[in-house]
Amino acid sequence: MATPSATPAPAPTGAVGKSAFAQAYAGLTGGATNLYAIPTTTNTTYLTQTSQPDIESTVNGLFQQLVGRYATPAEIKQYGAELLAAEKANPGKYTGETTYQQSGKRGIVSGTQVTTGVNPQDFLTQQIKTSASAQEFQSATTAFDMLTQMAKSDAGAA
Repeated sequence: MATPSATPAPAPTGAVGKSAFAQAYAGLTGGATNLYAIPTTTNTTYLTQTSQPDIESTVNGLFQQLVGRYATPAEIKQYGAELLAAEKANPGKYTGETTYQQSGKRGIVSGTQVTTGVNPQDFLTQQIKTSASAQEFQSATTAFDMLTQMAKSDAGAA
């Protein structure tokens, strides 16, 4: 059976000072010794997901406005699924930088909203506007408006 060796393991070589953390630590100047006081950059991707009550409310409101009636449960389900898929495919993105004071407390936070994701109201408006029901309602409304104008002009001529 082998006897354990009393010789210590050699110190690691070559990797010291190579990591980003070690480079940041080596770059501290002016007596700065708090490793947590270095700038931190974050890139955040967030998924917004519209709730089912908000989907129902928005779809029904847009149907009343664009189609002249409430949406059916099947239509709410269809447009809700399309909205959720679009939100999943187009998440919002934010990039920012945070600098910290020597005490480790957060100092300055700055950032930019890179993309905002999907606006549910705009997305659903566009989807419903192009539906056959909305096109029929628009045609009927236009025809009714023309008849109303003709009736007003006939009443004024009498």
